[in-house]
Amino acid sequence: MTATVLCIGKMRFAAYRSAADEYLKRLRHYLTLRELELKTPASPHLTPDQIREQESRQLMQAVLPATHLFVLDERGKHIDSMAFAALLGDLSSRSQDFAFVIGGAYGHHDILRSRANTLLALSQMTFPHELARVLLYEQIYRAMTILKNEPYHK
Repeated sequence: MTATVLCIGKMRFAAYRSAADEYLKRLRHYLTLRELELKTPASPHLTPDQIREQESRQLMQAVLPATHLFVLDERGKHIDSMAFAALLGDLSSRSQDFAFVIGGAYGHHDILRSRANTLLALSQMTFPHELARVLLYEQIYRAMTILKNEPYHK
């Protein structure tokens, strides 16, 4: 089983990069997690909707059809850490690869939302995309420790 996190843009803030790297290091014990950072097609000649659509198409092309796709989106389902762990545990038991997508500054286009197997919200609040990635890594790590009955999640 392989997990992939696809993002628009690189992590530029050193503190977020450091926190993300710490969770990526911890996660190596549990699963193979790939991080793919894609460039935004942002241009002064494109509207926000055109950028959103191009980014969404770019993200979709990077995901294999059989992969369970989690799209992190403000319209997504709110679940707690235990339910998230159960969902990842189910995918793991079936040896199904899964991917998480974090969009750019303008969010996701409907074409990507319609491809999602799971539309997931981290919170009702809005976070910078870099911080959302750190939160996602922490929740994946927490889910893995829950599945292994380790004491991280109290």
